[in-house]
Amino acid sequence: MVRQLQPQGVAFDLRRLLLYSSSPLHSAVAGYLTNHHLGTITCVHRDDGGGSSLKGFAQVWPRADDAEWDLAFLAPSLERQGNVSALWLRLLSDLIVLGAERGTLRIYVRSAEDAEAEDIFRQVGFTIIIREEVFASSRVPAPIPLPKGLRPVTPEDRPALNELYAQVVPQLVQQAEGVAPHWWATRQRMRPVSAKEYVWADKGLIIAYLGLCCSSRGYWLETMVRPESRADLLPHLKYLLTLTRCSANTPVYSPVPDYSVGVGWLLRTLGFEPYARQVLMVVHTAARVPIRRPMLVPGLERGVDVSTNVGHVCRRKL
Repeated sequence: MVRQLQPQGVAFDLRRLLLYSSSPLHSAVAGYLTNHHLGTITCVHRDDGGGSSLKGFAQVWPRADDAEWDLAFLAPSLERQGNVSALWLRLLSDLIVLGAERGTLRIYVRSAEDAEAEDIFRQVGFTIIIREEVFASSRVPAPIPLPKGLRPVTPEDRPALNELYAQVVPQLVQQAEGVAPHWWATRQRMRPVSAKEYVWADKGLIIAYLGLCCSSRGYWLETMVRPESRADLLPHLKYLLTLTRCSANTPVYSPVPDYSVGVGWLLRTLGFEPYARQVLMVVHTAARVPIRRPMLVPGLERGVDVSTNVGHVCRRKL
C-alpha cells in the first residue's frame, strides 16, 4: 500500500527534501527494521467498508532525543478524489496521540503555503510559527579572502550563540522550538549531512551565525544576524559561498524567515532567486496543568489546597 500511494503523496520540509530525500517506502522499512532508530515512524490507515476503499499513510522523522518529530509525508495528497481531508485529519490526530504516548512533546511541519492544508493542520491543533521564503542559486562564486571577524564556531561559543538566539529570534519562535535553539536543532534535523559553522564576532560580541549544510544534492545556508548589522553581512555571505561547489546540479538554498527580510535583499544581490515559500507549524502533544492536593497544616482542622504544576500531561488523553 505504501509503494502504491507514495507517488500520490505530499513531502514536507524543503531542507530534508532538497538535500537528501529517500522514498517513503525505504524510510518506512528502515524505521520498521531498526525500531525507528533509522528511518521514519509510519502510520497507515485502511478503510474497506461502505463500498469504497480509503487508504493513506503518514510519516514522521524523530529527532535525536525523540522529544520532537518532523512531519515528512502524507498520502494521498489533497488533490486526489475522495474525502482526503477527513483522512488527513484522522492520520494527523492519530500521530498526535501516538507522539503523546511515546513522550514526544512537539510535532513540527514545514509545509508549502496552501490555504486548504493549513486549515487542516489548524483543526488538529497546529499553530503557525513563521513563514519563510527559500532562495536558490547555482551561480559559481568568485573567491574572496576571509572577512574580518569571521571564524569557525567553537564549543565555547555556545552560551553566546544562545544569547544571540534569544535576542534576535522572536519569542513565539523560541517557545515553539523548545529547549533546542534553531541554530542547534538544525544539525540534528540534518543528520547525516556535514556542516560548517561560522560566527561573525567583534570585540567578544557575536554579531551573526552562519551555518552551511551540504550533501551530494546541494547546500543549505542558514543565517542569524542582529537586525542592526544585516546590511554588513554581505561579505560574510560571499565567503560562505566560496566554500561550496555550487552548480546547476548542486545549488545553494537559503531560507529567510519573514522577520529577517533584509537578508533576502542581500541574497538577491548575490544572484539568488526566490525558489519557494513554506510555513512552519507546531503542535504540542502535552501541556502543564495545575493539580490541587490537600496539605495538612498543624493547628488547623482542615487542609489547605496547594496548586502544583506536575509534569507534562497528554492533552489528547484527558
